[in-house]
Amino acid sequence: MSEKELQLTDPSNDATAILSAIKTKNATAVEVLTAFMKRAAIAHQLLCCLTQVFFEEGLARAKELDEYYEKTGDLIGPLHGLPISVKDHLGLKGKRATGGFSGDLDRLISTEHAPVNQILWNAGCVFYCKTTLPQSIMHLETHSFWGQTLNPHNTGLTSGGSSGGCGALVAFGGSPLSIGTDIGGSLRSPASCCGIYTLKPTTKRLPSNSLRGCSSVPGNEAIIATCGPLARSSRDIVLFFQVILKVQPWLQNMSLVPLPWKPEGVRWSGSGGKIRLGVMWDDGNVLPQPPVRRALNAMVAALRKTGNFDIMDYKPKYHQELTVMAQSLYFTDGGKWASVRARAAATGEQLCDLTEWVITLPGVKDRTSHQLWELLLERDALRAKYYLHWNTQNIDVLLCPAQYGAAQPLQTTKYWGYTSVFNCVDFPAAVFPTGLKANASLDPKDSDSREPWSEADAYSAAIYDPLLSNNAPLSLQLVSKRHADEVVMQALQEIETVLPLRD
Repeated sequence: MSEKELQLTDPSNDATAILSAIKTKNATAVEVLTAFMKRAAIAHQLLCCLTQVFFEEGLARAKELDEYYEKTGDLIGPLHGLPISVKDHLGLKGKRATGGFSGDLDRLISTEHAPVNQILWNAGCVFYCKTTLPQSIMHLETHSFWGQTLNPHNTGLTSGGSSGGCGALVAFGGSPLSIGTDIGGSLRSPASCCGIYTLKPTTKRLPSNSLRGCSSVPGNEAIIATCGPLARSSRDIVLFFQVILKVQPWLQNMSLVPLPWKPEGVRWSGSGGKIRLGVMWDDGNVLPQPPVRRALNAMVAALRKTGNFDIMDYKPKYHQELTVMAQSLYFTDGGKWASVRARAAATGEQLCDLTEWVITLPGVKDRTSHQLWELLLERDALRAKYYLHWNTQNIDVLLCPAQYGAAQPLQTTKYWGYTSVFNCVDFPAAVFPTGLKANASLDPKDSDSREPWSEADAYSAAIYDPLLSNNAPLSLQLVSKRHADEVVMQALQEIETVLPLRD
């Protein structure tokens, strides 16, 4: 790679800066794409993060954009020339889409761009590759017949999942923006593991972007997935939502909430207009591993020093129940029917260990219609109780761990509670890097023995190895109430005034 290509693709250079370089003619769309194609190809050889490449088509598109700009002096749209990678099960015209099963390879071909991808295309982006996802799309790691996607900071660790290919590629510098999905943490897990940014939005703010037939349980709306971006900066996250919502997608899709992106400032509820920030040190079910506890303590200490936040402890309540409820809602057919076991059996594909684990969790059952209705009533009652509890805490946003640990050793990530709870209650949640990294000397294994809070807590404590976790990015999660997506992002921008943290 040339010096200019290395500069363009450096992870410190975000999508907003790249778009500015194209607009000011410091780089052409072809130059930008060529740089990211090269870095993506290198990333795949090291990390196993791509499923499809269509570089020649991307170059043709970039050339057309350059010629249009040169001839007219106008940009096609706000994303003119920006390379964007896409998670494998999301629809791109003429490209196959899979749910992480080999049997999907010749079965599912997109005849058109999925709605979000079409909006991005109309805004001037360039698609050039698709990224890995796990078998069934239901791991917080990324392991399938393609292989195991690795973490660019430490290849002995996971990149997270299920949008782990997206996360690894963005963190490595092979993509400035990648489009993934989240139903239990699948945007936030890769962002946390790889040290980048994301926002899982409230459901029904964005159109569905998945090709029909790819999901784990097609047609299951007991708990709903949403797509979203993985990016290098918070401003890139805001740019993505502004571009999508500016075209008013609810006019084409009656299921969407007609809610534009609101750029105006939030009126915070704290004293003197400060942000009332709740801090959830743990979820009461699994104690975070030492690196995460250190990062959260450092973050709170730094925010206290600013004097711009009213900070109080947030008492976790109903988190264990919501975690189990989410598990029950994922596979209401018990993982049997048109979903996991049947799709693997169609080609004789062996189930991955984490696939077998997720479909045999407590609460995963093949339910009758009446049993499903009862479960949905229980879900709604639990959501109502949690919403009432949230309101009693009197906070604007919640700061908490994104996962029980930093990126985990491969094929060991078996607790979703820090993310799946907010899918279950449908709260928007962002993940951001603190700037800190796991450090074996700073994060020793706990020496004091204690009674485990749960089986998952005992497992987390047992598998933690400070030497294995070394150099993993330490990220945190920021949450607010349903449809308060902009509140999350504006609070994050205030929090960023103290970032990056330093040891």
